[in-house]
Amino acid sequence: MKKFSLFIISVVIAIISGNNCFAQVEDPLNQHKKVHGEWSSESETVISKKKKDQNKEEDKTSTNNVQSATQSKVKINNSCPDDLTVELISLVGNKSSQEVTITIRFTNHKVNDYYYIRNFLAFNQEGDEFSSYTIGGYNTLTDVPQKTSWKVGQMLPSKNMKLTALSFNIGGCTVEMRNIPIDWK
Repeated sequence: MKKFSLFIISVVIAIISGNNCFAQVEDPLNQHKKVHGEWSSESETVISKKKKDQNKEEDKTSTNNVQSATQSKVKINNSCPDDLTVELISLVGNKSSQEVTITIRFTNHKVNDYYYIRNFLAFNQEGDEFSSYTIGGYNTLTDVPQKTSWKVGQMLPSKNMKLTALSFNIGGCTVEMRNIPIDWK
């Protein structure tokens, strides 16, 4: 009986101390809107976990003005955008060898990890399928962009001005792009 009553008392104390902690978090007087002794009607903004890199946007516009115009039309579907950011750098075709190469930049937003790029699949305008099981593996650091490229395959420049669809898996996330124009050089 003494153990039971001791247990009940400890539970009551825990509940009371827990309520005190929650009461400290609440702002019953709405004091977070007080600015320099004056009341403000502005609400506080929510701080995002994801870092925004302004230099990345400046670098992209200054170095890739021509490419950004064509790539802005390309929508990138990413199954886990909070964990991984993927950007299309280029999709270039060599007219003499008829080979197409894709270049992407990806950024891991989780803890440092080893990412594999696998299950690459692409289709051109003629309906030809290009696939590869493994592209490569990469050591990734948190929020550090990494650039990589690989050959998509051979196709005729006169009949293929774009890839109609491509997809690949990177770090457990599926990335898909559609209607990517090929820059034939």
